[in-house]
Amino acid sequence: MPRYEHPDVSFEVPRDWEDRSVAAFSAPLAPGKKTGPNVVLTRDKLSPGENLAGYADRSMVELAQRLEKFTLQKRSDVTVSGLPAVELRFTWKGSSGLVDQRLVMCATGKRLVLSITATVPRTAGVDMESTMNRILATVQIPGVRGGEGVS
Repeated sequence: MPRYEHPDVSFEVPRDWEDRSVAAFSAPLAPGKKTGPNVVLTRDKLSPGENLAGYADRSMVELAQRLEKFTLQKRSDVTVSGLPAVELRFTWKGSSGLVDQRLVMCATGKRLVLSITATVPRTAGVDMESTMNRILATVQIPGVRGGEGVS
């Protein structure tokens, strides 16, 4: 069985199981706030016959159906760590008001899609643009040749 390794824990998982791990990081909460800026990495697989553009379209439709007052502000093709990626920028209404999100999806060539999502409540008064840009600029995908980051 393959071994899942993390600095805090490791364990073996059945060989035929898919890694659907999620990594989440959040900024320190401002005094009196219940939510704050965060970045989440998720892993998913392309469906048979699906390409990254189709995956992004499907994701956007699901977000629009799930999130109250979903508003797409921008969809663009970008590059992450030398690989094609799709970026969605959108807002939606959460329990504490408007939420700004920036979602970047990248297919690694193994039918694996890595999605990095930056989220910030509008009331936090935080501009996540530079933080997300710094994160994306440091992305490295093993086995991929080419530049790092996002363009």
